[in-house]
Amino acid sequence: MRRPRFRTLRGRLTAVALLVAAVAICALTIAFNLLLAGSLSGDADNRLRAQAAAAATTVRVNDGRITASEAPNDGAVDRRVWIYDGTRAIERPPGDPGLQRAADALAGESRVFEDLPGGREVRLYASPIVDGGRQVGTIVAAQSLSAYDRTTDLAEIGSVALALVLLAAMFLVTRQTIGRALGPVRVMTRDASDWSEHAPERRFGASARPDELGELAHTFDALLDRVAASLRHEQRLSAELSHELRTPLSRIVAEAELLQRRDRPLDERLEAYDSIVRSAGQMSGILETLMAAARADAGLDRGRSELRAVLGGLREGWAQACAEQGVALDVELPAGPVAVGVDAEVVERILGPVLDNASRHARTAVRVATGVHGARVTVTVLDDGPGVPADALQRVFEPGVRLQEGDGHAGSGLGLPLARRLARAANGDVVAVADAGGGGAAFVVELPR
Repeated sequence: MRRPRFRTLRGRLTAVALLVAAVAICALTIAFNLLLAGSLSGDADNRLRAQAAAAATTVRVNDGRITASEAPNDGAVDRRVWIYDGTRAIERPPGDPGLQRAADALAGESRVFEDLPGGREVRLYASPIVDGGRQVGTIVAAQSLSAYDRTTDLAEIGSVALALVLLAAMFLVTRQTIGRALGPVRVMTRDASDWSEHAPERRFGASARPDELGELAHTFDALLDRVAASLRHEQRLSAELSHELRTPLSRIVAEAELLQRRDRPLDERLEAYDSIVRSAGQMSGILETLMAAARADAGLDRGRSELRAVLGGLREGWAQACAEQGVALDVELPAGPVAVGVDAEVVERILGPVLDNASRHARTAVRVATGVHGARVTVTVLDDGPGVPADALQRVFEPGVRLQEGDGHAGSGLGLPLARRLARAANGDVVAVADAGGGGAAFVVELPR
């Protein structure tokens, strides 16, 4: 369904521009007609004054009496001029009674203009005849306004027509200009929508554009980067999940097939059952860790916990597992209460893979120490194993990476990446330290206080 014209940005901008132009053109049109009317009215007044002055040259005053003498070419003047001695007319051109009465009414007036009522389009002007400093008579001149009225009428019609033409042209030009200006925005919006679904690697780049379009392109690129990162995150999570679950699942399938194919001694069957149970437990732990990471990424695990209690629980849970591998676990609990801004379950999920990595590579001992540094709480896990080379401090956090494939240790290289991702989702981090002091590896878990 097509949107109404003025519901679009283009329509609204065009309407605003047209409204502003209409106000400006109307104001100019009114001002022009007022100025023209004033100019024509002034011209008529000047003509009346000149006509009265010309008639005054034919007037003589003798002993207080006014006489009018004919001058050459005065015929046209006499037809539009009245001469009064006092209030008595001594010269009266022919005219309709209404005009005569209006002229008589101006006898004795001085420099007065009056338009004839009734729409007769005639203006009268009374000019005084002065003798000895006093007014003894009056000259009344008449001027038809029909020519001036026709001029003003034509000017009004022409100016209104011109205003309408200008408004129409303004509408077309503005709509076309705004349409062309918004065209690239429409194209960029369509491209961004299409790329987000079918080509998330495409970007607008740093091509030369006007400042506004360049800022829009930068915003779209940032948005597409976030979309692509989200897609990569989901793909990576799926890959990690399948990779991490493949080993215990394959072990369960293999043990079950062996149990089905041939009879095995009781001790072997019990060992097979125990292997299946351990593999199932491993799968359950992997799923719980991945789900905790997903919840933390979604911001669902912003809570609070007491670090001393969490570390105490980890010591009890990992002491036996470390002992089975001949490794002593030493967990230094904080001297006082230390609260972290992360749920206890998430803290356990972060520290679990780090402790598992340390116990598998340690020779004799694993030590856990805590520290408080301003708004951060650190948990350092140290072991006396071969350590991490300086050039591999970041690579150990890549999924599936194992520094020594034939070291005889189980694992798929996903524990540390999951721990780091979970920590960063909780506004923390996990980093590897090159020099642990005395050899071995050291991993520092940072948590918000």
